[in-house]
Amino acid sequence: MFYLNPETNEADRFVCQKTDETPQGERGRLWRAALLTGFAFGKQDERLPYLFSELLNDGTSFDDLLQLLRAVYPREVDALLQGQGRGVGESAPASRTVAATAGDEETRNNARQMFGGPSND
Repeated sequence: MFYLNPETNEADRFVCQKTDETPQGERGRLWRAALLTGFAFGKQDERLPYLFSELLNDGTSFDDLLQLLRAVYPREVDALLQGQGRGVGESAPASRTVAATAGDEETRNNARQMFGGPSND
């Protein structure tokens, strides 16, 4: 067990606000996902859950998260961001297989279905 202190901690205040906004029937699912996400990051580097939790507030942006990841994994994040420059019409690197591409498309379709977007089926 643990306590959240929204009166004195910005991250705790953010979590309490999001919890209050979440329908009661979905809160357990949200808390489970948050806990497992922290453990997934901790599996990569045990400092990450603590660093992310200290960074969290209403103003935390995706760029803030990337900056934190870059501080821990500079080469990996830079390599990932360099791959971002590939345009839609450009081909994938030769090392990617057709099976990996099909798996990527399945993952995208699953995400679209989870979040209400149209699938490509």
